[in-house]
Amino acid sequence: MWWREKYNYLIIFIVFFSCSKEKRYEDFNENDFYEVQGIITKVYQTSSVFDSSYNKLMDYSYALNDSVFLNGSEKEFYKAWVVGEPIVVLVHKKDSKINFYARNGVLDNVTEEQFRQLNFILEIEKNKK
Repeated sequence: MWWREKYNYLIIFIVFFSCSKEKRYEDFNENDFYEVQGIITKVYQTSSVFDSSYNKLMDYSYALNDSVFLNGSEKEFYKAWVVGEPIVVLVHKKDSKINFYARNGVLDNVTEEQFRQLNFILEIEKNKK
């Protein structure tokens, strides 16, 4: 019937354009972020057969303050991630769940309590295996 064909195109159109992509750092204004301390908790290969063997995924935890710690993940090509390595994470000022890997290293304003808690989180992640 002629009306079925029209609805098929409409359904395909809706499905195609309703799929939203995950936002990237480039989609935001760089002034909307601040830096916090993080630590790499897990490194693993991508699960797709078609991806390069160099593609790595990374999970990390980051400290908003001495008592609030959140998790994030990052996909980076040709990067040798090391579990337990300290990293700097960019966190969105209005939504702390929006975060991105910035660079390896330690911030000057990190507290001893944050390092202690991040190492505790790392030990928990190691024991999950």
